Amino acid sequence: MTKMPNYISTTNACKLCKPLGAALAFRGIEGSVPYLHGSQGCATYMRRYIISHFNEPIDIASSSLSEKHAVYGGAANLKLGLTNVTKKYKPRLIGIATTCLTETIGDDVPMILKEYGRETAAAARPLLVNVSTPSYSGTHMEGFHAAIAAVVDQLAENPGVSDTVNLLPGFVSSADYRYLAEIMADFGVKTTMLPDLSETLDGPALLEYEKIPGGGTPLEAIKGMGGAKATIEFGRTLGSSKTGGSVLAQKFGVENMRLGLPLGIGETDRFFAGLQTVTGLETPWKYAMERGRLVDAYVDAHKYVFGKKAIIYGEEDLVVGLAAFLAEIGVMPILCASGGRSGSFAAAIAAATEVSRSMTA
Repeated sequence: MTKMPNYISTTNACKLCKPLGAALAFRGIEGSVPYLHGSQGCATYMRRYIISHFNEPIDIASSSLSEKHAVYGGAANLKLGLTNVTKKYKPRLIGIATTCLTETIGDDVPMILKEYGRETAAAARPLLVNVSTPSYSGTHMEGFHAAIAAVVDQLAENPGVSDTVNLLPGFVSSADYRYLAEIMADFGVKTTMLPDLSETLDGPALLEYEKIPGGGTPLEAIKGMGGAKATIEFGRTLGSSKTGGSVLAQKFGVENMRLGLPLGIGETDRFFAGLQTVTGLETPWKYAMERGRLVDAYVDAHKYVFGKKAIIYGEEDLVVGLAAFLAEIGVMPILCASGGRSGSFAAAIAAATEVSRSMTA
């Protein structure tokens, strides 16, 4: 009997396709349809993966390139696909992300879109935003942040200074987007949160299928982001990469306050302190009470969790936030892993856990 060889898996569960992250970001915008310029298989895989995770329907359009287009280019398919999506879905925005195939053959998407703009009437087409997202250049998180930066760069304007605060939470759960919106509302501050997946990927049960679900960040609000009084952006590992917050700071001079994901007391305190600085208001009483109950829970659970060890893996900023929280309650993260390529992951982990340990010392 032949003995089966032993295989070592090389699959990195933390590193999903870069255009998948872009599709998620585009999904959080009002009236938007994500569109992948590449082969049909890419869109099918990503659509199936997202549906499996969220248990919600999502359509991702594709230019459906074949072997012929890999030789002659995919411009014709991209234009035809945009026309078909516009007729079938009537979107307000189409978010176009490239895949490995189109990046490798060198399709100049911005140029193709300019040609498409000259060939079609402005009133007959939605807004078009494009972003470069070849999978071999990063993870789904890099794709997510790149899409947000592209949306801000290509749509935001400065209509004059307003009292609005931009909130860029990064990739969190639909419930987190709802809770963050509640916090901002309780502070009484007008907020533009980009993206907003609270409804578009966590909607109610409906009798009829909606091609484009309601919800998402309003397009008019995105256009006004250049006039906001400040931006709050979550992400300790974003570093010097181009992000929505950095684009707003460079193009319009909007102050960018970059914080860690508000997990645990330390990071959440910094978030609320930032809100107090921006709004000039005190933290609402209900959140002060929530913090007090959390401190009480820390004390009650201390004898059960202190000294335990943990392994954490996932998206970089999520891992940093979880490591900070675990260090606060006395659990020692002995291994923190991610598929991200920011280059600042280890330093962010060290800084977050050091601050958290000092709080419990």
